[in-house]
Amino acid sequence: MKSILFFILFILTLSFGARASLIYCNAGDYAGSELIFYRYQDRITFMKEEVFRLKIDSAGNFETEVDFEETTYVFGEFGIYHAYFYAEPDKDYELILPPYAKMEDKDIFNPFFEPERIHIGIKNLEKTDLNYLILDFDYYYFRYHDLKYLDVYAAGLETDIDTFINDINNRYAYADNEYFQDYKRYRIAALKNLATQKQYESTIVLAYFTKDTVLYDNPAYMDLFNNIYEDYFDKYLVSPNGRYLYAIINYGHSITRLHKLFASQYELSNKNLREMVMLKGLNDSFSNKNISWLPLLLTLDSLHLSTENPMHKLIAQNVADNTLSMAKGTVAPPFELPDTAGKLHSLNDYRGKYVYLHFANTTTYTSQAEFDLVKNIYDRYKGYCIFVTILTDKDREAAKEFMIKHGYEWDYLFTDINSKVISTYKVSTYPTYYFISQGGNLLMSPAPSPTEGFEEALFRVVEGKDKPKPNSNQPDNR
Repeated sequence: MKSILFFILFILTLSFGARASLIYCNAGDYAGSELIFYRYQDRITFMKEEVFRLKIDSAGNFETEVDFEETTYVFGEFGIYHAYFYAEPDKDYELILPPYAKMEDKDIFNPFFEPERIHIGIKNLEKTDLNYLILDFDYYYFRYHDLKYLDVYAAGLETDIDTFINDINNRYAYADNEYFQDYKRYRIAALKNLATQKQYESTIVLAYFTKDTVLYDNPAYMDLFNNIYEDYFDKYLVSPNGRYLYAIINYGHSITRLHKLFASQYELSNKNLREMVMLKGLNDSFSNKNISWLPLLLTLDSLHLSTENPMHKLIAQNVADNTLSMAKGTVAPPFELPDTAGKLHSLNDYRGKYVYLHFANTTTYTSQAEFDLVKNIYDRYKGYCIFVTILTDKDREAAKEFMIKHGYEWDYLFTDINSKVISTYKVSTYPTYYFISQGGNLLMSPAPSPTEGFEEALFRVVEGKDKPKPNSNQPDNR
């Protein structure tokens, strides 16, 4: 009876021992706003999912409770920042957010803009806390990395790299946090890989990956993994066994044969690691031209069906979703957006006609420079192809005046720069174009701009069908 009672108490302790983490702060700069924090579902596709929202009151205060099942890299994207911290189960965090810095228009419309990565401050940190350890380690590690990068790459082990590694290991010898020790280990491994100019990567893999657990949410582990296996399939194709990889993917889509091919390398004898390499290889190959899109997708589907690892199923699904999103031949994402009068227009309104969809902002030079070119094509072919421009201007009245002043008479709708339609259509530069079929599928994704030969591309699409004829009162200046 005693033992049964003890067992019940033990179970109750387990049940009630775990608790939600309290996240709280006072951040006057963010008063009245809402901040969304995310995690990466995986670090091959970097697809993100919401973890929690912070609704900040008028005094700048907020608090929320979140259940973390494992140590999680949590980040928010606000202003110019990619701000992050590491959340461990059962721990509370009083955050110190960076002063708010608004993203300027020059940053918003700059396709090469990179947000500033900043480790969010946390009050009352102790030297043994994970966030303190990583913050402190990153300072010393990346200072050395940035200062000595060229020396280490050129002279390798003849530099003071061994001394640095020994010093940094001694500096954190007291830390027994397993997540941090893994983080430190793989950052050091990346430095060793740099010092040997990637000539001994198979040895690095054997020492750090083959017999180890895959650390899916450890940035140091996954950064090194992604670096080593970047474009792996494309590089493998030019190796002596490349023809076998090409045949497996193009003709059989057999995961069993793919496992057999890569398992012949001892460093890939770990099945979980091998499947990760396959996932990375398939993901990267979709962006290249060496293997056709459909065989890659069929091979990915076979991996998704055959793997017994839930995380690998998720990654495979993410790769597929990321690839199919906005892919040529897929259904164009629906939208419903207002015009200047507030009347809503949906993509379905244009069904039955070809649609040249144009994302622009009238305040940017590149958009302004192409409006007249779009107008030239519109004037000649407006009876055949529908022209729709989606504007992201903050000042909608000014945008309306701009369009009227220049005689741009096609449909133009409005959305916010950070709206769902912008992210769904993967618009990162202005202008961006898409060409949509009469049935609502993406024929060109993205489509060429007028200066890139859209008119010629239009003729190729409709070749063999009734071709549009220029309006008789317009010069044929093709």
